[in-house]
Amino acid sequence: MYYIYNYMSSKINKPFYFYYFLYIIISMFNIGENLKKLRKEKGLSFRRLAKEVGISHPNLAIYEKNEAMPSFKNAFKICNYFDVPLEYLLIGDKSKLTYNDFELIEIFHEVDKLEEEYRSMIKKYIRKVINLKKGKNSLNKELK
Repeated sequence: MYYIYNYMSSKINKPFYFYYFLYIIISMFNIGENLKKLRKEKGLSFRRLAKEVGISHPNLAIYEKNEAMPSFKNAFKICNYFDVPLEYLLIGDKSKLTYNDFELIEIFHEVDKLEEEYRSMIKKYIRKVINLKKGKNSLNKELK
């Protein structure tokens, strides 16, 4: 395998090889499609979104066309603005991580290490809090 790689490396223009590899990586993600979906859902133009997140509108257009991947800094700016995890920007609806509160995730990891008795008690408590919140919301709607 090493010899094949060396032979191919000597025959292939290295910048071309690098950019081809990069193109394959970029095409694996639907960043452009996901960004466009987020932008359209909020009814934003490129210029408006650019102003809101601090990224030039030509760069946003390039990202949306999947001609380039945003830097991590720009990807985080976009995700923070739309309040979505980075995984959503990369893989869209297939994203399994939908939590925005990372402290909550850490707490759940700690809870997962507890004995079943304690986990069960915590689950009951969380359900009660959620039901209480739902009850308050429905009561507020009835009063309006």
